[in-house]
Amino acid sequence: MASWQRIKVLVRRNKFVMYGLPMFILVIAGSFGLKEFTELKYNYRDEKIRTLTVEEKLALYQKGEKKTTEKIYEETMKELDIEHWENKRGPRPWESKEDRLNS
Repeated sequence: MASWQRIKVLVRRNKFVMYGLPMFILVIAGSFGLKEFTELKYNYRDEKIRTLTVEEKLALYQKGEKKTTEKIYEETMKELDIEHWENKRGPRPWESKEDRLNS
């Protein structure tokens, strides 16, 4: 009995054992606990949500043939007339409708 009382007195006198050691244990145990919870969260999310690749996204929008970005670019360039274009001025918020029509 006397040895336990002696240890109790030594623990109460030593501030590190009284306050510091429980704090270190709490921080280290909390770190491991949070790691497990975040790992569980991300594993669940990965099962629930699956990201699509670029090809899969294009396949959803276009039924039938597969199109690459090069084919889409070539089709767009054929449709556009980039040699003959006109610069059109956009409306300014401070101008009236009459000024917009005249310019």
